[in-house]
This record gives sequence, C-alpha cells and structure tokens, in this order.
Amino acid sequence: MRIILINLARAADRRAKMQAQFDALGLPFEILEATDGRSLTDAERGLVDHDKRQRITPYPLSDNEIGCWLSHRRAMARVAESQDRMGVVAEDDIALTADFGKVLTAIEQMDTPFDFIFLHRKFKKGEVFAPCRPLLPSYNLGRIGYGSTGAFAYVASREGARKFIARTPRFAHAVDKEMHSYWANGLDLYNLDCPVAEHADDGHSYINETRGHDRPKERARYPDADALRWRWRRFLTRITDSLWKRLAFPRYVHQGRQGRAA
Repeated sequence: MRIILINLARAADRRAKMQAQFDALGLPFEILEATDGRSLTDAERGLVDHDKRQRITPYPLSDNEIGCWLSHRRAMARVAESQDRMGVVAEDDIALTADFGKVLTAIEQMDTPFDFIFLHRKFKKGEVFAPCRPLLPSYNLGRIGYGSTGAFAYVASREGARKFIARTPRFAHAVDKEMHSYWANGLDLYNLDCPVAEHADDGHSYINETRGHDRPKERARYPDADALRWRWRRFLTRITDSLWKRLAFPRYVHQGRQGRAA
C-alpha cells in the first residue's frame, strides 16, 4: 500500500527517524514536503472560514495549524488522484509497531467499505470504542464516539479522500477535528482497538511554534471574541454539537457492524 509521509523540510531529524522505522519494517514510502506555517500566503490563510471558526472558539487557527491542514489535504489529493484504492497518510512524529505492515495488508485485502481508518488511538478519558468487525486475530475495527482526535496515521480510501476534499473547500476546525466529526461530515470512519502507530513527539513541537498552547497568555484571540453575540453562538454550537454526536452514534455503530457506509 502506498505510504505518504508528511514532513517539514526543516525537520530532518524526524525524517531520519521515520526512514529508520520504515526501513526496519521493509516498507517503502514517499515524502510529501509539508506546508510550512512560517511561509503561508494570504490566499492560504484566506481558506479559513472565520465566521464559522468564531462560533466554535475564541481562538483563530494558527499559521502552523493551517499549514498542517493544507499538508493533509495535499496528501489526500495524492490518494484521490491515484489509481490505487487506498493509501496511508502519516505524520512524522509517530512510533510504528511491528504489526504496522501486517495491519495494512489486512486492510487492503478486506471488502468492507470505508472512508478513513485511523491507525492510532488517543485513549482519551471517556472515549467510547464500539467494536464492529474483526480485522486480524488480535485487531478489530470499531467506531469511536465523541472525543476522538489526531491525524497521526490513517488509511484513506480513494473515495474517502475525494469526499473529504469536496466537502471542505474552506475550514474552521483543525484538520483532525474536522476528520473525526462523523456526525457533521458524514464520513465513514473506523479505528483500531489496538493502535499500530503512536504519537512520539519527544522533541521540538512545530505545531506550537505559532499556536501558543504552551504559552496560553500569548495565544491570539479574535478581537471581539468576548462580545455577547459570539459567546452566545459558541454556547449554542457546543450544545448542538454535543446533542448531535450522541444521537448519531448508535446508528453510526449499527452501520459499521453491518459493513455499510455511514
């Protein structure tokens, strides 16, 4: 299966670590040079839907979050334009297990339709995992409800990549939040009960260079973020989002167990 590694040109140390891991597993891969948040154009920044964003959070997307978005979209475009039925997209700060290749082969051989299969797990507090169907003796595919995040490593079907690109000409969420919002985007998503890729960012955080999560007081806010109309809209968005994702989950799980698209 084609493997696309997203890597910043200036992140040579990460590139070398991923090269060593893929070589050890005997898996060929190609590098997609990531869009660097330090060099965004005005047109790229203009892809953010700020009106929708302000209904979600008082914080604009940072330049590096936009760069991450654009990088994943370009990786998905490679899958969408390929003759292959599916492809892997991976970030460069992950640790791969010995079963990574075996799981990819099993996914490639299965006949269950899907848009995306996430190869990592965050195991967030309160995360709900509903098993749907076996993949291998020690791996099952399932649906994760409510709080799943991350886009560290996933398999994208060609149709899933096309669907995601078509449905997000502009964006308001970070790319992983947009992908995981099954109740809003209609995507057919699966996760593994046991991950074969784990986040392993033990060095410099490129995403935080322009986000300020490690410096909360310095994080940029929309100028009118505290205006009553925006606080009220964010409240309504949270309530509506919370309701819809819980109402959608039982049907989403049922469709997964039936092997039907969401």
